[in-house]
Amino acid sequence: SRAPPGARRAMSSEEEEYEYGSEAEYAYSDEEESEKEGSDELIEIENAFYEGDDCRVSEPLKAVAMFEKVVTLECSRGTSEVKWRFKALEHLVVLHLQLGQYETMAEKYREMLQWASHVTRNECGDGVNAVLEALAEADGLPSSVLSHMYEITFEALKAANNERLWFSTNLKVGKIYLHQGAYERVAEVVRELRASCQRADGTDDPTKGTALLDVYALDIQLCAATGNSARMKTIYPRTLNLDAAVADPRIMGVIREEGGKMYMADGEWLAAYNEFYEGFRAYQEAGNARAKDCLKYVVLANMLALSDINPFDAREAKAYQEEREITAMKRLRLAYDANDLAAFENTLKDRRSRILDDPFIMSYVEPLRTKMREQVLLNLVKPYTRVKLDFLASELDLDLHSLKTLLVDIILDERVHGKIDQIHNHLILDPQPSTQSPSDDAASHSKRFDAIAKWAAALDALSASFAARIQ
Repeated sequence: SRAPPGARRAMSSEEEEYEYGSEAEYAYSDEEESEKEGSDELIEIENAFYEGDDCRVSEPLKAVAMFEKVVTLECSRGTSEVKWRFKALEHLVVLHLQLGQYETMAEKYREMLQWASHVTRNECGDGVNAVLEALAEADGLPSSVLSHMYEITFEALKAANNERLWFSTNLKVGKIYLHQGAYERVAEVVRELRASCQRADGTDDPTKGTALLDVYALDIQLCAATGNSARMKTIYPRTLNLDAAVADPRIMGVIREEGGKMYMADGEWLAAYNEFYEGFRAYQEAGNARAKDCLKYVVLANMLALSDINPFDAREAKAYQEEREITAMKRLRLAYDANDLAAFENTLKDRRSRILDDPFIMSYVEPLRTKMREQVLLNLVKPYTRVKLDFLASELDLDLHSLKTLLVDIILDERVHGKIDQIHNHLILDPQPSTQSPSDDAASHSKRFDAIAKWAAALDALSASFAARIQ
């Protein structure tokens, strides 16, 4: 029998509902499948990157293949995500550098910089800095290759109009040139950076104080490396007058340290001590390892200045007292305070202390020895009016000629009042000079003359009395 029309229509409705549900489920499955494929590709890219990262040192060729795979896979996904290919290209540049494949290195670097505008500025800066540091550390890299890589960098940054990264990259390149001794190129970098921090009239732009500090720090280091003390004395005061929004302690540490060395070269020991101390504090604030070296220079300048201030009493210095080199400098200072020449020499010559490993300290060892011997000599001669030169030479571990030179210097400086008896080889010391003021000296002399006058008058009277008796 035939089914009622209503029942047929109901069945059709159920069939239609069933068919609609099946299509929706089918469409959802396609979307889910697409997302799954995309997720699988992303996992494959990440796995390839980390696999390449793991074997960069042990298997560089395999690492190259893995990073190339990362670039290929991510490029096939378009430009919506470029993070992995940018990092992979950075590693490829460094790997080709290590493999000596300089042309391929340059190609990959250009490709990397093409994607610079698609990543954050921090990611771009980190990538460029990593490449520049690898170039700086590479041994035997031809200068033409290095220059070419720098040109590629500056062209890309100029095209991207990234002024901040252009400045920091130029600064880094200048430091690399300085380390390599390419001083003419450093001077070019300084001029270009300085021009970017000036106003239209050629004067320094005060709104760029922090950038100017960076430029001046590089210029000061160049002056120190080339021995251009005249230019350094012109530049250095400008750094102290700059109104930087936030003076980076790493920069100020460099500036103050070089300022201290400038004053040391001029023999201005106290000014050098103050500069080194400020440099030490800046380095310590920045967590820079140079703080330890700068503290050694603080002690050196302090002793040369004949200062009574003990730099190890400062709170900042106490944190370094357990360091071997600082402990040695502390022993040196204690020997200086005690006028113990033997302990002083033993500390200097002790290889474990590594004091003389520092070329800067080494250049001031003789002036330091001279100051120490002067102090010991002044204490030795205090109780005497006449001293044998042989005795003094033995105590100071000097030959007679060197001793006489030292004595002449301190006599001319009026730190010792006396003269050298060349015939008998004695130092003859004058009586201690009066500590009275000039007015007191004049009054004393007047009383003395009055007494002499009275004495002369008494003698005249006595003489006249004798003459009268004789007659």
